[in-house]
Amino acid sequence: MNTRPATRTEPDLAEEVITPDTTLSRAGAIWLARLETAGMDVDEDLDDIDDEELREYEEQRHHSRQTIDSYRTALTLFVRWLERSGRATVGDLALDDLVHYTRTLRKRGYDLSERATRAHERGQTVGRLSPRTVHNYTRPLLGFLSLIESFDAIPFRVAATRAELTRALPRLPETLAPTPPDLRRLAGFYDRPTDSDERTERLKLIRLRNAALLHLLFSSGARISEALGLNVGDVYRDRRVQSRAPVRGKGRREGVLFLRRNAERAIEVYLQARGYPPPHAPLFASLDRRTAGVRLSRSSAWRIVHAAAQAVAAQIELEGKADEAALLRTTSPHTFRHFVGFHLLNEGADLAEVSQILRHRSVEVTRNFYARYKDVQLQEVHDQFSADPE
Repeated sequence: MNTRPATRTEPDLAEEVITPDTTLSRAGAIWLARLETAGMDVDEDLDDIDDEELREYEEQRHHSRQTIDSYRTALTLFVRWLERSGRATVGDLALDDLVHYTRTLRKRGYDLSERATRAHERGQTVGRLSPRTVHNYTRPLLGFLSLIESFDAIPFRVAATRAELTRALPRLPETLAPTPPDLRRLAGFYDRPTDSDERTERLKLIRLRNAALLHLLFSSGARISEALGLNVGDVYRDRRVQSRAPVRGKGRREGVLFLRRNAERAIEVYLQARGYPPPHAPLFASLDRRTAGVRLSRSSAWRIVHAAAQAVAAQIELEGKADEAALLRTTSPHTFRHFVGFHLLNEGADLAEVSQILRHRSVEVTRNFYARYKDVQLQEVHDQFSADPE
């Protein structure tokens, strides 16, 4: 049965004009409707499309459901605080409202979430929100205020609020990528067929798909959403697998995945076994009997990686490498991305080049996230070229 997206319940909401008299809750609904429909053809008739067409339609959305839900939570809490502070309409907003709200969130025991409300009702003490939670509750609201500003419905500039907010927000702890295990052995796990893998053509095809997925992740450092979003035509053109594939990453930014020969060969064998599907078909498709042909889900991809990691970890443990096996058991699809960043930097690749390969929004993101890996390389340089005392 087709499920009509929530954004279609009020098809004109995203186009509504915001005025100083618009209520805060209505302005918030307009902002969320715009997030829901960003990148989508809102004029498309969804009544007569099948499940696969509906899924493809949903994939046009610029923001993930998870992102939109987190923004909705942030907005709900902010509007609740504003209404408690005597604000009712957009015209009531003041320049320092968001800054005061941020400082209030940083106080001990102040939490407007339902979880905190239930804790208060039980007489339990509520501690301070974590710095990251405060950021998650406040930073998205700059987008909400920017939308209102675009209608000239507030008497101040969001740029001024943004500068004050930066000073009011708590300092976040330095983010570092977790230490990845060596994934070279894991990448080829599905290359070697077992007797059970070859019982039927479907099982053989599943193994080849899994092998292609692991090789692509290992080769490119792709986010799992990027890998699963690929279509056959993105990697297979002119009767051969390409070494570069266009991709849309976080924030719908366009980028390129780079594939090495092992990945190209694995994808070629997999596509040949599938009979070379049409270009618009998903590259990594479900092969279960109930969902055959639809795009592979993130949970299925996680299970594919997890099963391989557990099997390889068991082998490594028998070899007496308990620490390495324990690290390998924590492997997820995103671990491949960390491994690529770690390996490139410590092999001497330039930070700016690694940033582009991983499709980070800036070099600073790469530097902050992989800083300690770069330090390993700098230590080697220091040890090699520093002067010793006589």
